[in-house]
Amino acid sequence: MEFSKRLIRDIRWLLWAVTLGGLALAACCIRTGYTGALPWLSAMVGLPWTAHGTVCAFYLNMAKSDHREGGITYESAKAAGFAGSENGPSI
Repeated sequence: MEFSKRLIRDIRWLLWAVTLGGLALAACCIRTGYTGALPWLSAMVGLPWTAHGTVCAFYLNMAKSDHREGGITYESAKAAGFAGSENGPSI
């Protein structure tokens, strides 16, 4: 698996762990009657989601550049004779 796809997969596991952990901590605070401020709890959950959005945006930009004329994937397909084959549209 390519590094970029592994990175997105790993971030998704981090999101699950942090989100579920944040919900568990919030439930614990409610159960014990904690009435203090919880900005650390919202940051703990919000910041990884921000990182995920950033990584996905950059991955999408990379995919766009690879699949347009002059991109790595486009030129590789063109060199392999993909144009006009029965497996896909011509380039």
